[in-house]
Amino acid sequence: MIILFGCNNDEARQKASLESETYEGPIIDMHLHADGKDDIPPVKMGFCTPVSTMLPYYDTRQDFNDVWDDLFANPRCDNPFWSPKNYEDYINQVESKLTKNKVIAVASGSIENVRVFKSIMPNNIISGIQFRVGRDSISAEQMRTLILENDIKIIGEISNQYGNIAPNDPRMFPYYKLAEELDIPVAIHLGSGLPGIMYYWEPEYRAKLSNPLALEDVLRKFPKLRVSIMHYADPFIDELITMLYHYPQLYIDLGGIQWNYPKEYFYEYHLKKIISAGFGKRIMFGSDMIIWPDFISHSIEIINETPFLSYEQKADIFYNNAARFLRLEENEK
Repeated sequence: MIILFGCNNDEARQKASLESETYEGPIIDMHLHADGKDDIPPVKMGFCTPVSTMLPYYDTRQDFNDVWDDLFANPRCDNPFWSPKNYEDYINQVESKLTKNKVIAVASGSIENVRVFKSIMPNNIISGIQFRVGRDSISAEQMRTLILENDIKIIGEISNQYGNIAPNDPRMFPYYKLAEELDIPVAIHLGSGLPGIMYYWEPEYRAKLSNPLALEDVLRKFPKLRVSIMHYADPFIDELITMLYHYPQLYIDLGGIQWNYPKEYFYEYHLKKIISAGFGKRIMFGSDMIIWPDFISHSIEIINETPFLSYEQKADIFYNNAARFLRLEENEK
């Protein structure tokens, strides 16, 4: 009995060790922004996480733009993330973070910016193309040419939510049809923006358009379309689970929401709920790195520190699920 008890203890320790082990293998970041020279601010900007505590309240007697400008200039946390001093510093930091963490990133941005990223970091970048109806005057046929000429692997980030345009807006159907025909996936922004974003950067943003149920029309009309929900449609978790249940071709990326809220909240009420519902094979890692390259490492740490994820589940989130979604092994043949 003592021997058996000892064996069981050894097995339990080995299992606990495996479940708590830090994942250090290759990573696919499904959500990285390729910014250009004009996107890097002339002065360093600080950013605090979690974002939900960055602006705990707002006095409407103040100008909202002034409030955010002051938060960036004088961040209210002990260890803020600081933007690079210039574009060269930005590129060097991004390349360093991707290389150090063994990351292959899906770069979303203008064709010009993605080309730069791909030319500098060819082994770390998968080319995507950002798109928004109205803002980008690109027809479906023009997009076809851009995709084929630039080896684009994914249409995204599709940021129509910032323009008050739902994912099932008929204006998007020609682009979905193109993606289905070319057999390339789309990545659609459904989820939270910054607090008060409609008063500062994106006046047409609508939180209600985060609801993933609007994708049902799209997936029924284009059943062969591969869709990634960026930001996993935060905060509509129950609706998301309903869609994942009924549409097994649907995937999600974490897209920075892991640092939008306190870790305990993200773990317990978002990630754990999706995992517990049985959808761990369709969660993909995403840092939502913009002008703060440290977001890459920070986002990785949050997932690695998740107390309830096994090593296998971490490997799925960090690499396996995205590799399957992007069909990387098939593309390499």
